[in-house]
Amino acid sequence: MAVFFEFVRKSFQQRFVYRMNSYVAIISTWLGLFIMISVWQALFRGKEAVNGVTFEDILNLVVINTVVGSLLRSRMGQKIGERVADGTISIDLIRPYSFKSYYVADSLGDNLFGFLFSTIPATALAVVIWGFRLPDDPARIGLFLLSLLGGLLLMFQINYMFGLIAIWLKTSWIVNAVTDAAFDLFAGIFVPLWFYPQWLYAIAQCLPFHLVTFRPISIFLGKTTIAGAWLIIGAQAVWMLVLLVIERWMWRRAQVKFDVFGG
Repeated sequence: MAVFFEFVRKSFQQRFVYRMNSYVAIISTWLGLFIMISVWQALFRGKEAVNGVTFEDILNLVVINTVVGSLLRSRMGQKIGERVADGTISIDLIRPYSFKSYYVADSLGDNLFGFLFSTIPATALAVVIWGFRLPDDPARIGLFLLSLLGGLLLMFQINYMFGLIAIWLKTSWIVNAVTDAAFDLFAGIFVPLWFYPQWLYAIAQCLPFHLVTFRPISIFLGKTTIAGAWLIIGAQAVWMLVLLVIERWMWRRAQVKFDVFGG
């Protein structure tokens, strides 16, 4: 575990080399928030609620999605793909630490920097301007945080598995593009799943992405009962186990692929 946190620290420190990027990121994050909130304000103008969802609910959802989303974006697929392409991934395989832990820690450290130095300042300004409502029930906040942790672990697992696909594709850009597109669409990042057509909502329900942020936020907003919140946490655990089994199979196949590459 000490090695894992050391990798997180190293990745975090590397971002300080490009501190100017943080100022640009604050501006871009703020502009993204401003545009999304302005669009929803226009859509809700003259309406107290749409499908039982108020503008205040949407505002909270946008803010939480922005904060949590900054921790979920990953370049694991890109980095693994680049190292597969130039052959340096062979070095990773002989190092005395877990291949998965290294890439997860590297991604986490990278995200933490952006979270602290760009996302938090931008969302803090949004909260000052538009406000933010906390649930009255402390138990609901606790279940939200627990489910949010489950969602973060689930998304890191998904990102890592998509990263392994780069071993077969021998490229990286398409892995990141597909991962981000699937997450944005099926996790309800830009448009909440409440407003999806029935057929698309049904597809999203069959995939794990809706459990990453949308379901935890529904707990926070009171759109899910306490009993339903425990079901969401249980579903996250089941999906995590399923993905771990698939990942183990992928890793065994990837090692065979490495042997083939090595002759």
